[in-house]
Amino acid sequence: MDARGILHELTYAEDLPRDPLRAATAQRAQMLPLFLQEIETYLALEPAARPKRTPLFFIFHLLGEWREKAAYRPLTRLLRLPGRDVDTIFGDGITTTSHRVMAAVFDGDPEPLYDIILDRNAEEFIRSSMYEALAMVTLWGELDRALAGRFLPDAFMDLLPQAQNFVWAGWQSAIAMLGMSDLRILVKKAFDRGFIDSHVLAFDHFEQDLRQGIERPGEPLRPDDHEYTLFGDTIEELSGWYCFTEQYDEDQV
Repeated sequence: MDARGILHELTYAEDLPRDPLRAATAQRAQMLPLFLQEIETYLALEPAARPKRTPLFFIFHLLGEWREKAAYRPLTRLLRLPGRDVDTIFGDGITTTSHRVMAAVFDGDPEPLYDIILDRNAEEFIRSSMYEALAMVTLWGELDRALAGRFLPDAFMDLLPQAQNFVWAGWQSAIAMLGMSDLRILVKKAFDRGFIDSHVLAFDHFEQDLRQGIERPGEPLRPDDHEYTLFGDTIEELSGWYCFTEQYDEDQV
């Protein structure tokens, strides 16, 4: 399968395109510049001209699997698009993998992640996930803990909206993951002010996660929990998604 054929199959796949994904990895050196160009081309289009079907969902995950640091900045720009564009590309699944992919391609500079987090026009679940990506790379020593230690408390005043929004869930999660007990008071204020939906998360949950962040930093809450591990094999990871299962096909009949 040649490069253009791979892009075509990734664009119009009705199911998980295993063979094109394998072919892309086998031709990684050739596919990488094409993948980056696909991202840039999409970003350059006016919103109304952006196509409904693109290969970007699979490109995003392959770049994470490949640990392609050259993709870090183009992908942060892609994730900063308004929610309607993000939904068109990724659907509901992006919250499952975006932090894991972005941690995998992180190039050492947190500013592009900060830009997504602080952009109130970016999709709120993406903004939340980028906090978790920030915590992941800090835990693994790819980002100086002092930088995260300055950004997280400053965000209490800088983060918009200063009202209920899912981005605050990612903020408190990052603080807990990093075991930053000195920020507990700020997190309590955020809960008290209703920034974090009490139907989704309670302050007691934060305190439990904070204790784990202090006592067992970086360890999963459950032994089989891969939520905060780097994104792995694209086929293996995505094959368990409901939309790529036989059950999904049967349910559509």
